[in-house]
Amino acid sequence: MTRARHDLSQEWCPWDEEDGRRPAGRLREGRSPAWLLSAVTVTVLAGGYGWLGTVVAGMAGAGVGGLVGLAVSGLLHLLVHRAVSGPPTTRPSPAPKD
Repeated sequence: MTRARHDLSQEWCPWDEEDGRRPAGRLREGRSPAWLLSAVTVTVLAGGYGWLGTVVAGMAGAGVGGLVGLAVSGLLHLLVHRAVSGPPTTRPSPAPKD
């Protein structure tokens, strides 16, 4: 029994675009699902720390845990941003005026 070959020429690839437009059904320009990952991360961290705070200290602990979760997600955002942006660039000083 032979396997059918998968024809890769029919699949859409971003580097195959010629005129800058994507086929219908793909993400439109300017709309990225990246914000969704950040929103889910913040929600999971704040919710998890809030739940842990509820287990430990009731409703007051839930509030404190939620705030700690927000702080942790903000710290993670800053650390990841610094890691992926690389070393800081130096700006050239302006030319002296004559």
